Amino acid sequence: MAKIKVGIIGTGGMAKAHAGQLAQIPGCEPFMAMDVVPGRAEAFAEAHGIPWATESMGDVLSDCDAVCVVTPDRFHAEPTLAALRRGLHVLCEKPLTVTLDEAKKVARAAVKTADKHGSIHMTNFSYRNSAAFHHAAKMVADGKLGEVRHVYARYLQAWVAADVWGNWTKEAWLWRLQTAKGSGGVLGDVGCHLLDFLTGIAGDASSIRCSFYNHPKVSPTTGRPVTKWRGGELDANDTAIIELALDGGGSAVAHTTRWATGRANQVALEVYGSEGALMIDLDRGYTRLWVVTQAMADQASREPDWKMIDLKPTPNMWKRFITGIKTGENDACDMVRGAQVQSYLDACERSAADGGTPKKLRAWV
Repeated sequence: MAKIKVGIIGTGGMAKAHAGQLAQIPGCEPFMAMDVVPGRAEAFAEAHGIPWATESMGDVLSDCDAVCVVTPDRFHAEPTLAALRRGLHVLCEKPLTVTLDEAKKVARAAVKTADKHGSIHMTNFSYRNSAAFHHAAKMVADGKLGEVRHVYARYLQAWVAADVWGNWTKEAWLWRLQTAKGSGGVLGDVGCHLLDFLTGIAGDASSIRCSFYNHPKVSPTTGRPVTKWRGGELDANDTAIIELALDGGGSAVAHTTRWATGRANQVALEVYGSEGALMIDLDRGYTRLWVVTQAMADQASREPDWKMIDLKPTPNMWKRFITGIKTGENDACDMVRGAQVQSYLDACERSAADGGTPKKLRAWV
């Protein structure tokens, strides 16, 4: 079987992960890099051993079997739709789009293309690379915790508060603080991961309430608080507090912020059920989770010791994407799931705009 030729559309920071991961998969070749900024695709292709570089979307559509869409968020929809119309396989970075209407359009096109051409379509919610996620989701689905009563989840970053990945004024980070550059703030950037992680394990939600916060940033040159930088407003939310009503009757609280000093990039979740609980902290490993049963709690004189479960690693999103192309079977997360997560983001935005009033989810297909 000929190698699957993959085009990488957009050669910013996250594209490095795509190129590196694809290069490790047998039967797959990162074949072409595409970027609209002159010279950027050529430099990226040379750095990652990719044979072809272009500024033309047409070249990618003509010469590749599959594409990874790694553009800034507001430019996800157009190349994804173009690739789907040509019958290509598509892995799109999260969030699928920046609006629910766009997400519905993309999801419908993905389903239509899959039915017609057998194309694989996926949304890159990369924290599903953790074996802990898949084991926890199965435990909940199998009723191992009884009925889910409460969930607590968090995604904490520190790069606004500390130079963990370079100062926030650098190009790679600055656009994420500005709505004029297409940023959905911390909600759109990593809150989408958090909402997928939470509901993928604990079950879907029917309504959401949300509050946004945006704090002044600290100038690296003067040490003073600033709300603008080089003429641009630093107006994207940097903190989001979310409450979810779960379909099964339970409740969930999730929060995410850029201000968590000491937490470079923590994703963690706790699920409490009528018969037990589980806990995941990806800072402590992608293959570990902790559980406690009602019996363990009953037998303990005080707080019970949680039992750690050590798991085998699970294939990451890139491997599942290429495997799907080879087998013809679409794995999670498909673009319909991407649109569903967009409906969560949409409800958060509507709620925050209405003073934190709970909002029902809108249809995503």
